Amino acid sequence: MKVFRLTLSLALVGLLFTQCLKKDFPHGGDHLPAKMYTVTVENVSTNYMFFESGVSSIPEGASVAGPAHPGESFKFSFHAGPNHKLSFATMYGFSNDGFYAPDGMGIDLYNSGSPVTGDITSQVMLWDAGTQMNQMPGMANMHDGADENGVVQLMSAVGDGYDYGMVSTNLKVTLDYDGNSMFTVTIDNLATTTTGISPVAWVVHSAENPLFEAGMADYDKGLEDLAETGNASVLGDYLSMNSGYVSPIAPVLWVIHDKDDRPVFTENDPDYGWGLELLAETGDPSELNTSLMDNGYTSGVYNMPDIAGGAGPIFPGDKYTFTIEAKPNKYLSIASMLGNSNDEFFAFGDDGFKLTVGNAVKDITSEVMIWDAGTEPNEYPGAKTSNEDVEGGTVRMLDDGFPWPEASQVIKVTIQKN
Repeated sequence: MKVFRLTLSLALVGLLFTQCLKKDFPHGGDHLPAKMYTVTVENVSTNYMFFESGVSSIPEGASVAGPAHPGESFKFSFHAGPNHKLSFATMYGFSNDGFYAPDGMGIDLYNSGSPVTGDITSQVMLWDAGTQMNQMPGMANMHDGADENGVVQLMSAVGDGYDYGMVSTNLKVTLDYDGNSMFTVTIDNLATTTTGISPVAWVVHSAENPLFEAGMADYDKGLEDLAETGNASVLGDYLSMNSGYVSPIAPVLWVIHDKDDRPVFTENDPDYGWGLELLAETGDPSELNTSLMDNGYTSGVYNMPDIAGGAGPIFPGDKYTFTIEAKPNKYLSIASMLGNSNDEFFAFGDDGFKLTVGNAVKDITSEVMIWDAGTEPNEYPGAKTSNEDVEGGTVRMLDDGFPWPEASQVIKVTIQKN
């Protein structure tokens, strides 16, 4: 897959706001003077911290939620791309506030673009949440230690003198790749274990330390509940509320045209080969803009976020604001890549949006749809592997069965005649 460029200033070669005039406008509206219009394109999506998350609460083969006893296991599946890592936590049941988890970096899910599989037990450690004083681990533990107000640290660094067994003799954690960006983790509580383990809270993430930071106090987001009581739901709810698809919106191509023109694409036809493929796969609109100008259209590119210091895409909360000049009753088309996708882009219908003479600000988001360029096979939203397969399809409204957001959940577009 071509890499989405977060800064496109070099690729655009100065195309901040280039345009030229179409030589012939045969349709109505020529008797009206040209007007200036202000267009805003805003990224209104939620800036989620995590990609996916969940709680595995029912041991394999069981019918109700509960701990996994010796010889039992938890299993869960998730989607992830090359930029994602996995973190999880499960209580060491016979302790006061001990839990198993990877370190704050999480577990890499890809190695040089290839999915990681196999035994990953060596990347799991026993941690102390620092929330309750330790007592001797075992069935006799009353779990009534005093509040500790400490920090999260490796159990081996606590120095309490207790024997918790070795991770490798208590657990076996394996990672399988199911295809199509989906992985499955199995946490086996071995027959040789010294403890039961609680339901598992898990999260797929990019940033470090989603569950805790070693040497720092618990975040107070539910890890204490999990580590002291085995209740994973509080942490799971926090992770769920902060997990979801996030995408930048790439620089915007715009073009003025007549009613019967289809300058960017024609629905259910293949890409024209003018540059839409490059725009939809990489976010770079320069080739398409050049093609439109070469064919006599008034077109341009806008790539300067309102609050940023340089050219680039817009992230949640950012917007582009730019002006265009056109006669009323002409049509406006736009195209902008849905950044966290393979070949999806925002646009009006193939015939564009009719410009009018009214002065009021118009919210025209309802006219915007997410389109599939048909040039590269789709993957689970946000996974984006290094797939470079050629699809050879047609440009069509996005409808591939994956859980994509609605266009209005990501983008807002307004226009006003100045």
